[in-house]
Amino acid sequence: MLKQHSQLMIIALVVADALAVSVGWLLSYWLRFEYLPVDPAKGIPELGDKFLPILPLVVVTHLIIFYRVRLYRPRRGERLFRETRDIIKAFIVAVVVVVLIDYALPHTNKISRRFIATYAVVGTSCFALFRFGVRVTLRQFRRRGLNRRQAAIIGSGRTAQRLLQALRRNQWTGIDVAYFVDDHDRTGDIYGVPIRGPLAELRRIVEEHPVDAVFIALPAYQTEGTPEVLEALRMSMADVRMVPDINPTYAMRPDVTKLDGVPILSLRQTPLYGWNAILKRAFDLVVGGICLLVAAIPLAVIAVLIKLSSPGPVFFRQRRMGLDGREFNLIKFRTMRVDAEADGPGWSTPNDPRRTRIGAFLRRTSLDELPNLFNVLAGEMSLVGPRPERPEFIAEFKHEIPNYMLRHKMKAGMTGYAQVRGLRGDTSIKKRIQHDVHYIRHWSLGLDIRIMAQTLTGVWFSKHET
Repeated sequence: MLKQHSQLMIIALVVADALAVSVGWLLSYWLRFEYLPVDPAKGIPELGDKFLPILPLVVVTHLIIFYRVRLYRPRRGERLFRETRDIIKAFIVAVVVVVLIDYALPHTNKISRRFIATYAVVGTSCFALFRFGVRVTLRQFRRRGLNRRQAAIIGSGRTAQRLLQALRRNQWTGIDVAYFVDDHDRTGDIYGVPIRGPLAELRRIVEEHPVDAVFIALPAYQTEGTPEVLEALRMSMADVRMVPDINPTYAMRPDVTKLDGVPILSLRQTPLYGWNAILKRAFDLVVGGICLLVAAIPLAVIAVLIKLSSPGPVFFRQRRMGLDGREFNLIKFRTMRVDAEADGPGWSTPNDPRRTRIGAFLRRTSLDELPNLFNVLAGEMSLVGPRPERPEFIAEFKHEIPNYMLRHKMKAGMTGYAQVRGLRGDTSIKKRIQHDVHYIRHWSLGLDIRIMAQTLTGVWFSKHET
């Protein structure tokens, strides 16, 4: 019954997608030749001459690509953003393939680039709106008790209870927990969900109380029983999913990969790989280069003022630790006397007597950090990321502050999430680390842009010194 229902849903999605592509294609024709400029020499092509005959091929091409990129797999547990992202990627690929097919066909009257550009925007919008409508409709059905799935959770400990609460908070998934299965001597229920057992009779329990999905959420000390659990579920048609018992404070960006068919769970996956790394580096180069050009005159003026106000070099270089624990020389404007650390490294303090006359102003406005742009362009730093620290202090902090070293899974930044939250200068290091880890877990280019905007409007005029 479950498979039949799933197949019906896939058929409905395919029909809706075919309709969305058709509507987008025809709507693009209408917008392109009704409201956009047309070459008088070429005139307006007839809809039936070229655009309608090729439409079936366009629809089939899109559906095949959507299938290949797995747009028809179940998405109950996914957020809208992820599905929208996959839809846009799939549609871009489909548009490119349509263009290639059109150029490969043996006719001279090719589809214009302006029409393709119009269709890329209109078609993607139509398809996304259709998919959004389907998702909203399904969510409404699920909230009213329709199109829901029953699930069993193997285990009843901390992880199992957290899973139960997560499913209840996210009703849009359409998954209801029917019961727990455990070896514990508990009776009654947990948050209104009954406990069945023992685990040795799991096969009988699932046969007598069938469910659509089974979540294996055994605590760490019971994981040796996982093979027996999987064997007991071998004859069941339920979807089986693993929920590892891992303290979330140790899992920065969990990710599952496969190596020659072997699943591997990564707990400290940096977000900067593949396209993300290219995107962030391109952002640093383009925006960092523009900032350096804009700041060229202020850099020169500050350099002259530093030289006139105190003896010594204009720039101050200091060893800092960045991505993956690699050290580099941080470049800043010198704000203290040359002999400021004659007695060893130390923290700067408000009204630090070691500061030069212009140093106080530079530190208060963070203008002393403008030369960090050279580190950014060299690839040693990023515009946004955890602020780099000195190796001498890191050797102390890593033993005292939980998760301190996780911050080095991201390239150090000129500014960061902690800084725009007011955690600069003489503030709590533990809170800074919490904000740094939060930033890494939730990194996106949009978050970087917001942090930079908040830096320009807030941090540079903050009363705290760095």
